[in-house]
Amino acid sequence: MRSVLILAHCTGRKPLHSSSQRVFCHPYHAVPSAPRWGMDHGRVVSMGSFDGVHAGHAELLREVTAQAKRRSLPRLLLAFIPPCTPDDSHCPAPIRRQLLLPLQVRLALLRRHADEVHRETVDSVRTLTPDRFARDVLVRRLRTRVVVEGESFRFGHGRSGDMETMRSLGEELGFDVISIPPVHTDGEPVSSTRIRRAIEQGDLRLARRCLARPYALFGVVVRGDQLGTQIGYPTANLAVDPLVLLPPHGVYAVHAWAFGRPFDGLLYLGRRPTLGENDLRCEVHLLEPPPQPLYGQHLEAHLLESIRADRAFSSVAELQEKIQLDIDLARRILNQHPREPEPILG
Repeated sequence: MRSVLILAHCTGRKPLHSSSQRVFCHPYHAVPSAPRWGMDHGRVVSMGSFDGVHAGHAELLREVTAQAKRRSLPRLLLAFIPPCTPDDSHCPAPIRRQLLLPLQVRLALLRRHADEVHRETVDSVRTLTPDRFARDVLVRRLRTRVVVEGESFRFGHGRSGDMETMRSLGEELGFDVISIPPVHTDGEPVSSTRIRRAIEQGDLRLARRCLARPYALFGVVVRGDQLGTQIGYPTANLAVDPLVLLPPHGVYAVHAWAFGRPFDGLLYLGRRPTLGENDLRCEVHLLEPPPQPLYGQHLEAHLLESIRADRAFSSVAELQEKIQLDIDLARRILNQHPREPEPILG
């Protein structure tokens, strides 16, 4: 069994020792200790929220890999995650939708670029000064030999530390610091904030350029009320993560992935105003029948273009007519968009 290291906000007292555990005062997080080779030789480390794992992050991760290869060191990514989830009883309500990717999708993408991915809640480190963060987290916990970050990276209590602070601490504590210039799209730096703004405004093309892939929604297909089937257009009801940011309500042309293969389709996001409902729905209509029922299957939908905004119709018959027009337009749009060679989680 691998030992567990529980770090502390303060380190003035000697740790208590046992054969399987080392404990310091005031623990803020517990993680499995690193493999022996990582502890002995150090690591190339990058940290941040990595929300969206966008084009800017991709450049950062390439440099992490290059530094690790050059120095024969393992790569470690420290991902800062939200302090709670909607299922936590202590979480404030309502919770704002602001994430570009569900947490598990984000971590899965990061694992493709790292030998180790550690999770850390923002609350567990936000009170640490830059000096304490460098000593307790980077040096004692992660055995950092190289830090790779973007030029605008900030850390420590109140975001008081910048890359100059990191370089000074690196010189004192014995690790190198590599800074990466920002990646630009349309003359502006790529950032998670910029992508969120694009999605909120329905600018899927800008979001795609910044992400270097289509914006996508992920979820498990759950049973609905079968209304789509009753009116001739069956849909897969997607249980999307309640923390994930959504585009404006409406109908979108999508490439969907399920059962390891792609499908053309439409995605409806809204509250079905024609039926006088209030619950938010995310439904995907595939333009060809799936090989088997989708219930319980994971589905990802790549949003390509908006077809129309959500609206109420005078009758179900009028809604049916509009859905058929939506499908005809979606086919023309989808013919102009080559599919991604594989799903994001492929």
